[in-house]
Amino acid sequence: MSDILLDVRALRVRLNTARGPADALRGIDLQIRRGETVGLIGESGCGKSMTALALMGLLPHGAVTSGSIRLHGQELVGASDAAMCELRGNRIGMVFQEPMTALNPLHTVGAQVAEPLRQHKGLSRTAARAEALRLLERVQLPQAAQRLDAYPHQLSGGQRQRVMIAAALACGPDLLIADEPTTALDVTIQREILDLIAELVAESGMALLLISHDLGVMAQRV
Repeated sequence: MSDILLDVRALRVRLNTARGPADALRGIDLQIRRGETVGLIGESGCGKSMTALALMGLLPHGAVTSGSIRLHGQELVGASDAAMCELRGNRIGMVFQEPMTALNPLHTVGAQVAEPLRQHKGLSRTAARAEALRLLERVQLPQAAQRLDAYPHQLSGGQRQRVMIAAALACGPDLLIADEPTTALDVTIQREILDLIAELVAESGMALLLISHDLGVMAQRV
């Protein structure tokens, strides 16, 4: 059996703009094997985040995708919204580059980490909350028990990113996508977050797609 987890072939994404259709991605080829870390690097605006959103099925309304994205042999291009919802947060997790906008300001961080556990694993509210606490402790969120009922704006940038990592890893995905996971963090916190992601990926055996514009980060991590 092939050990290729993700196989992307000739991926193209066309967006509708005020000036007419525009190709945001043109012919992306990418393979990631189980347990492998792959770096995707490029300057701002080159399509790195668009690639991640295409893999997650989170492209803007009206986007037209062609080519092939296969996860465990399952074709994702043209998959239904229901099929992609089943994959997101379950078999594919994503750490977004700006957790303040990715996290819901109206819900506590504990509830947001527990949500995929309830949706995909069928855990009760109590069981999901207990597992959310374990995950927040695992990502080394300071005073995790006290912060379960905190809202995103009550946490620092580094703490919010730890919450995002906990939510992304909650269901034990096969593939983790980390899109510029250290944006707007100071150098010390950047190192801590990258070390944490590397440790968790190695521990679980999942594959990692690390997206960055920083050659130094890639040189150290991939």
